[in-house]
Amino acid sequence: MKKILFSLLAIAVVTTGFAQKVTLKKGDIAKQSVITKISDPNQEPLPGLSFEKGDAVPRAQYNTNEYEEHLTMTTNYDKQTNGCYSNRIALWGDGTVAVVNTWDHSNMTSWPDRGAGYNYYDGSSFGEEPTQRVEPMKSGWPTICASGNAEVMASHATGVNVYRRENKGEGEWQLITNFPDLTWPKICASGNGQYIHLVADMNYADENNNTIYDTYYARSTDGGLTWSDPVILPELELDLYHHQIGADDYALASNGNTIAILFGGISYEMFYLISHDNGETWEKQVVAEFPYGHSLDWYQTEIDENTDTIWSMDNSQSIAIDNRGTVHVAFGLTRWTPAPSSGFGYLSYWPYTDAIVYWNSEYVNEEGTHCIPRFGKSSVDSADPFWLLNGTDGVSNTLNDERLERLAELDGNEHLHLFGWPDQNGDSVVDYTEYWSGHIAYTNYGIANSPGISIDQNGNMAIIYSVLSENRVNSDQGFYYRDAYVTCRDNSGIWFDDAINLTEEFVHLYDEAYPTTACPYAKDGSFWFGYSADEFIGLFIDRSEDHPEYNNGTTTDNFFYAVKVTPDMEFWGIDDNEAVNPMTSMRVYPNPVQDQLNVEINASQASLANIAVYNITGQKVMEQNVNISTGINRPAINTTSLTSGIYFVTVKANGFENTQKFIVK
Repeated sequence: MKKILFSLLAIAVVTTGFAQKVTLKKGDIAKQSVITKISDPNQEPLPGLSFEKGDAVPRAQYNTNEYEEHLTMTTNYDKQTNGCYSNRIALWGDGTVAVVNTWDHSNMTSWPDRGAGYNYYDGSSFGEEPTQRVEPMKSGWPTICASGNAEVMASHATGVNVYRRENKGEGEWQLITNFPDLTWPKICASGNGQYIHLVADMNYADENNNTIYDTYYARSTDGGLTWSDPVILPELELDLYHHQIGADDYALASNGNTIAILFGGISYEMFYLISHDNGETWEKQVVAEFPYGHSLDWYQTEIDENTDTIWSMDNSQSIAIDNRGTVHVAFGLTRWTPAPSSGFGYLSYWPYTDAIVYWNSEYVNEEGTHCIPRFGKSSVDSADPFWLLNGTDGVSNTLNDERLERLAELDGNEHLHLFGWPDQNGDSVVDYTEYWSGHIAYTNYGIANSPGISIDQNGNMAIIYSVLSENRVNSDQGFYYRDAYVTCRDNSGIWFDDAINLTEEFVHLYDEAYPTTACPYAKDGSFWFGYSADEFIGLFIDRSEDHPEYNNGTTTDNFFYAVKVTPDMEFWGIDDNEAVNPMTSMRVYPNPVQDQLNVEINASQASLANIAVYNITGQKVMEQNVNISTGINRPAINTTSLTSGIYFVTVKANGFENTQKFIVK
């Protein structure tokens, strides 16, 4: 086995080109024409296209080599997802972690051993690599979440199976229930682990043999012991999204009693459904509009033949929710060519599409709404005739990365931001000289993709993603490897773009880092990420075994790494003597409330706390001071004097504050 567990301090090997850590933005990169070749589905080359990058000024280097990496499992089944690679890492408040991935050791393309590979981190180290799957039958696409001290896992075999065990990391898994017609599940917990939420797909052929997708939701209110029947949420059914949302198009995140489900694909708008009452009621928020309106409307309409490509989401996205209730989203971009003669479809992806886009729910466009505006609805659209070069009306440029960067500048890069252009060799240009899509076998397309977003209780954020490496080329195949990069933002809004390269050490010299993922919640400035490493380009499962350019037509070992990234205090701009937020987490219940609201505060240290209640207009209507001690505190608020409506409770301690929304019946 070529992989070893290692300490970064123990490895002193440095090769030319691997010592640089230069942080750049897209707009900083020197202009250079880069020829990119694309291909049609038959892998026939199409004419090359040129594109230019902007001027570059290297930003400061950051000493961020503070991470520990663990090899958790080895598998020769390399297709970990069809789209979003999410909800594979569970984190508990005591710092322990569990990871799952689709696993097989058979080296046979029938994959008889396929199932959930599981490993557990006890606070200091992971266990031995798994030697068998968790489930008793052939399974796949596992997903896991923490539920109190227990853990809940789902995967699909004949339908979706849900498993549970009472104590994380030990004991026998119990099969709780089976949803016979569902597949590709994702799960997440809310309400301190009491509520477990499951999203899964059902696909079938209609009378014309077209594949139709239905997306179902099921919920447990007792930590996964019993489950509701799966339903199509009304917010999906009314908009007919259940015909469009495909396998793994969704990612889940939670905070307290809030749960959100993010949806995104190449041919419909990106949006999420959010519930502030553990899944009782749901609201919809659009993140980015699909350029041509609703996908079903477009499905039945011929695209203008002059529209050469459409910019859209690349089907890789992630979501997280901070303690203030702000929703954070990261997604990759792609361009693809429609097939007007057939009304719907695509001829090819354009692999040079780049950028990871960050958006949060506090973003407000010029029209006063939160979504990224469609072309023609922003002042930046009339500033440059460049937008008209792609398509006849500029609509296809709605998610053009140059346009998004201008929108981000208009926003001050606070609520909208683009990154994903690491200049690894330090020459101030991102210079991929030739890149053929005909040799690419990935679930997501583009130079930068597969983001995973994570936020700690103090509002610090880190985003992992996979990106082509300037420095590392597979000499046998002649293609660029992919690196796993981490971009960070502190809680004051300062960005550290492409600050950490997790694959720059010598041990990863021949590794292709794809896909990448994150645990959406973090603790005390430590973020858990994961990535799959393989010495061959692309995904073997997505190509026939006799295709010579994908893993040389044979199955190979893939290595799943779990990485704990902990940038030092200086990185976040925090002095060691500065005050620390004593509130690790906070939630309120019951919500809605009638007589008494409980404010649950998990404190890392004793402190005096001020609790204030505000109405929807911001007027303070109640206030009290309480002493909180280390551990769980549950001060109560008498709400009988409050009229029905929406309120906010803010807890301040040691100069920090947390706010939760609640409803009085």
